[in-house]
Amino acid sequence: MDALAAMQQRRSARVFLKKPVSRALVEEVLACAGLAPSAINLQPWEYVITYGEEKERLTRRIIQAHGELKVSCGPGTASPLPERYANRSRGASQGLKPHIAALGSDFNRFIEEGSCSFYGAPIAIIVVIDKLFPHLRYLDVGLSVAYLLLAAEAKGLATCPIGLVTAYSDEIADVLSIPKEKEILLAIALGYADEKSPINIFKTKREPLTEIISWYE
Repeated sequence: MDALAAMQQRRSARVFLKKPVSRALVEEVLACAGLAPSAINLQPWEYVITYGEEKERLTRRIIQAHGELKVSCGPGTASPLPERYANRSRGASQGLKPHIAALGSDFNRFIEEGSCSFYGAPIAIIVVIDKLFPHLRYLDVGLSVAYLLLAAEAKGLATCPIGLVTAYSDEIADVLSIPKEKEILLAIALGYADEKSPINIFKTKREPLTEIISWYE
């Protein structure tokens, strides 16, 4: 699969098969993530990978914290979103609802685990950066994460970036012994998508070019 095909085909998977992913394949994907460009070659990204019982222990801890904290999914902005951004978010939520409802008996589990955990993904990748770096270096990490997502797609794996887990950074750091000098930026669920699950059919829409670019001649 070429890079353009991976970009066009990729979507976030929310339900995964219980099929294990080999360590060698995970390392191939992460090797591709390491190829991303970064300012003065700092390569500030770091990846913490967990699977098996340790991943399940982390999942249980996050679910417990979620039940206590009741953190909701939001943009994290100090001010209300401009309408054009709010409309994009509402459109995604409305589009997702019927697919969630179609889960049937799995609906309650998805609501409990889906937004705050990894919903059956065999691999959880925690993305961290050293706190000594300024926020501008988040861009470098984002480039590496984009490479990771596309490499996974090209190798037949599915992914779902999960930003909400940063609300549970203390729990994640404790379970995975992540040093206090590191900041947790993102989690990525990695595995084989359950293609029969109705929720995995859904793909968010993208804005036309007229909405995202400006030309100056």
